Amino acid sequence: MTPAVDAAAVIARLREADVRSGGRREAWGAPWAAERERLVEHARALVPGVEIERDAFANLWFVVPGRRAETLLLASHVDCVPGGGWLDGILGVHAGLGVLAALTTDGPGERTIAVADWADEEGTRFGRSLLGSSMATGQATRAEIDGLGAAAVLAEHGVVLDRLGERSPRLAHVAAALELHIEQGPILERAGRACAAVSGCLGVRRLAFALTGAAGHAGATPMADRRDPVRAAAEAIAAIGDAGEGLDGYATVGRVEAEPAIPTAIAQRCAFTVDLRHPERDRLVALERAAADAADAAAERHGCGVERRLLWEIDPIAFDSTLVERAVRATGGGAPVVSGPLHDSAALARAGIPAAMVFAPSIGGISHTRAEDTAETDLAEAIATFARLAGELAVSP
Repeated sequence: MTPAVDAAAVIARLREADVRSGGRREAWGAPWAAERERLVEHARALVPGVEIERDAFANLWFVVPGRRAETLLLASHVDCVPGGGWLDGILGVHAGLGVLAALTTDGPGERTIAVADWADEEGTRFGRSLLGSSMATGQATRAEIDGLGAAAVLAEHGVVLDRLGERSPRLAHVAAALELHIEQGPILERAGRACAAVSGCLGVRRLAFALTGAAGHAGATPMADRRDPVRAAAEAIAAIGDAGEGLDGYATVGRVEAEPAIPTAIAQRCAFTVDLRHPERDRLVALERAAADAADAAAERHGCGVERRLLWEIDPIAFDSTLVERAVRATGGGAPVVSGPLHDSAALARAGIPAAMVFAPSIGGISHTRAEDTAETDLAEAIATFARLAGELAVSP
């Protein structure tokens, strides 16, 4: 079965959403919440009889029950990073609704079809990626949420804190989960591929460091007497970057904050975050150890104290081999790619749910900025391919 999805209409809705909310859809904020309400209105108009619910973990579900409870899940996320682009995440949600409408035009089919908008995939506010999907799969606990300082905000948006650690009932019958996303890197564009299957995601260790020294006047404290945490942090950051290169991984410092942050003072404290990624678990662990050693050594050289906190971790994830092979065939062959960025499909796979992804190329490999873009011809082909794969899985195991 090949559902006739109106790719042009999906793209038009993505453009409209970007005009409304642009790069302001950070999870738990007002523009994000408003865009989700628009999504509910759109789904009601597009898919007559669709069942819509918010689960106990702030995720949105759009469901058309089939003759069997066995479920095909099409899912991604509406939220974006601050200043993000028009496709990251939200492409998969609107394409999923388009496929849902096409698959159920003549009424319910064999399998139940569901679309989910996972809450807070990006993790920009609390440093915890894949939050909604991890809560739904029981992987995010109350202790973790409390440690992130996120409980009050999540509760305001309908998260039932006492149910953290449980699994969403909506996942009980999911037999296959698919996600359409942009690549966010340069591989597909360089290869001239309009879409490709994805075999899995890199592992991640996300850390927060805080170096504490002694505040002082910029013009009165001799250099030899300083306990400067900013200088120590700078040395540590450079060494962590070198370690990422040396281990063929990725090391990114996305946030640096000094206190007090004024031009004429030596800071008392300097905090920074480190995001480490690698396709191999052993080398990811080695990279984490190298980052810790670099911070400790820099702090000691400059007479500073150092604190380290693990914000989040996930080992490298391989998607379901059978689904990946079907995705390879649907995309016309070619080797599947490994995703450097994380996706909610990784949280599902980690929980034992068969999952796979399809990527569309990113122009210049650019994402997480307003310059993010994909050629509409490539988007249309990726949407059609995603629909073809979903159509096959809607009627067969």
